[in-house]
Amino acid sequence: MKHRVEQGDGLVVNISPDSTTVAFRVSTDSGHGYIYLATVPATQPLFPFRHLGFLSPIFIAGFLSLFVAAYVVRPLTGLNAAAEKFGGGDLKVRIHSALATRKDELGDLARTFNGMAERIESLVSGYKDFLSHASHELGSPLTRLNIALALARRKGGHDLEQEHDRISQESDRLNSLVREMLLLARLESGNEVNKEPSVFDVRAVVEEAHENAMFESHQLQKTVTINSIESFRVRGYPILLHRAIENVLRNALRFARQHVSIQVTRFQMGTAHFGVIAIRDDGPGIAPGQEETIFEPFLTLSGSEPGTIGGGSGLGLAIARQAVLANGGRISAQRSPEGGLIVEIQLPAEP
Repeated sequence: MKHRVEQGDGLVVNISPDSTTVAFRVSTDSGHGYIYLATVPATQPLFPFRHLGFLSPIFIAGFLSLFVAAYVVRPLTGLNAAAEKFGGGDLKVRIHSALATRKDELGDLARTFNGMAERIESLVSGYKDFLSHASHELGSPLTRLNIALALARRKGGHDLEQEHDRISQESDRLNSLVREMLLLARLESGNEVNKEPSVFDVRAVVEEAHENAMFESHQLQKTVTINSIESFRVRGYPILLHRAIENVLRNALRFARQHVSIQVTRFQMGTAHFGVIAIRDDGPGIAPGQEETIFEPFLTLSGSEPGTIGGGSGLGLAIARQAVLANGGRISAQRSPEGGLIVEIQLPAEP
């Protein structure tokens, strides 16, 4: 029997009595050459390559594309999805065992990712435990310090009044810092959201936080105004959201030159409803690249004291981020084109 050769766009299938050979034709400097894909003996008449000569090159290319997609693209998609979840804060995400046990480069990458994720989760968990334990341990000595200070004031009279006032001021700062650390530890561990969430009106929360901020702004000779406000409802924890808004407003007042503004809007994307609380100040803003780092605990920004943000405890925006996350939202910051900082709190709204 003679050889039969089927040719497509660069694809050559040579069918002979002994075997079937599949190859790609390529051009070289010396003429035409071939890249051989497979040679199948004639003793396997049912093997798919035996019938490739009757198939369209487009069909064969599609088959090869499906094979590549199943073997390479789908695992890469899974790796990318896991990396996005991990970057979004889900430290427990891992690559599926089916991919992690592969013996190729993708399997190596999956095992490396899982090892990295375990180490980072362990480090973050250790940090949270330390923060919680340190806060509790500091509470008792501070209580005794306050009692001792009260006794010293009673015995010392007016001679040591200035020194006692200084000790009292530092003690108040320490008490405030410990309370902030305890709250942050509870938020990060989830202990602050163990109650059932409720549906509440965000407008009422914003207006209450605005009233408190106006009281502080008068002492600083600055202003806080609500430019516009739309009402929307959220299922979550109003006390935590109130704390988040207050912390952002307090930070804005600390940096603002004269004015802080609040804008509350509602929008719909497809079938999902969202509400956004935007707080803008006319201060110096932040440097490029600090949009995420300003929400880290104990951040030091240029122009502020070490370990503080503008003289505060250094935990205000970190607590705000955790409080917003507890309400199912997200918080972000960006430098305003007109100068100053814009902090946006986006929340899922009830239909």
